[in-house]
Amino acid sequence: MSKSTPLFRPEVTAALGSQWMGSIRLAQPLSASLIAIVALVIATTLIAYITFGSITKKARVTGITVPVGGQLSVAAPNAGILLTSHVTEGEQVKAGQVLFTLSTERQNSQGEITALVAQQLASRVDSMAAEQRLRQSQYQEKKQALQQRLANLAQEHTQLEQELLLAQRRQQLAQQSVAKYETLQGNGYVSAAQTQQKQEDLLDISTRLSTLQRSKTQLQANQIALQSELDTLSNSLATDLTQIARAKASLRQEAAENANRQAVHIVAMQAGTVSALTNQPGQAINAGQVLASLIPLDARTKNTGNASKAETASLEAHLYVPSRTAGFIQPGQEVLIRYAAFPYQKFGLHTATVVDVSRTPFAPAELPAHLATTILSNAQQAINGFNMNEALYRIKVRLYEQSINAYGQAQMLKPGMTLEADVIQDKRKIWEWVLEPVLAMKQRA
Repeated sequence: MSKSTPLFRPEVTAALGSQWMGSIRLAQPLSASLIAIVALVIATTLIAYITFGSITKKARVTGITVPVGGQLSVAAPNAGILLTSHVTEGEQVKAGQVLFTLSTERQNSQGEITALVAQQLASRVDSMAAEQRLRQSQYQEKKQALQQRLANLAQEHTQLEQELLLAQRRQQLAQQSVAKYETLQGNGYVSAAQTQQKQEDLLDISTRLSTLQRSKTQLQANQIALQSELDTLSNSLATDLTQIARAKASLRQEAAENANRQAVHIVAMQAGTVSALTNQPGQAINAGQVLASLIPLDARTKNTGNASKAETASLEAHLYVPSRTAGFIQPGQEVLIRYAAFPYQKFGLHTATVVDVSRTPFAPAELPAHLATTILSNAQQAINGFNMNEALYRIKVRLYEQSINAYGQAQMLKPGMTLEADVIQDKRKIWEWVLEPVLAMKQRA
């Protein structure tokens, strides 16, 4: 059997030694180094981001723009028909200026009820006035009669005083005469009968004097009684006149209320700008129905006396948030606002600052009537898990800008614009957020 022929000659194998089969070569793609560099850069960037980067905690809320100091609602005090609207949308009005005239007339088979009631009230007022004149006339007659009687008694008193003086003089003379006769009787010049006669004359005069004194006392008592009756008459007249005046005042009040039921003038509570006119003359109005809104004028200009320089009050934002969101919201926190009328993708975010957080929540029924529906619907759309019956806290936010730059023009913000906002509650480094559970456990330990 023949031997096989080797592939290489022995000399070649001896020359190559241990590498006669060749060197080992590893095949590497050209991108491996690039991948390593990229991975290193990514790792470095990630470490730098975790070390120096920060995360902002935000609270997503909804709200609405309102004038600073509130927006006044002009409501109808009674049900009726709107006769006249004296103002137009955007008109500036003064305090006390008539805004609307409301008719509250009612009809029956005899005609307009208000007019009939007015006639009856006028008749009652005339009757009370006639009674007042009658009482005054009766008082004057009684007063004159009492004064005449007092004058007669005064004259009788004067005459009685004169009679008393005469009687007292006669008594003195009689006493002197009795004393003389008693002396003469003792000397035997007159009889005892004559002396006794003089004593009887003295007794008669004394009795007359006592009668006159009793008459004087009775006369004085009559004078006091008549004077008291005259005083009582004056007091009685004053009481009667007071009652009549009170009744007339009550009738006038009823007449004024009746006239008010015929036509009611609704006036502006304070100076401001009229907005949200929703009714036309001739429409039926319910009691308490809002006819318009009144935006107060800026406090800096409403006292200048120049209506042309008056400006509508600045706007602020009222945000309404549920209790789970309101816990960490505090005055001074920054707010980023997105107005629904100005999409933030085109017009950007607008900064503001929290100035006040209500201490107690508002139930849905306690929200402003003209804003409640808007507030609740916006909150339901923007806040996950929001319940329409949930109480809301009100957050007042000061706006840094009162207008939006849209297409090169300043578009003024208006009351009632809906908005969404992010309240910046906290900003921390990423590593602080990562290590927060560890730090919290350390503090509790």
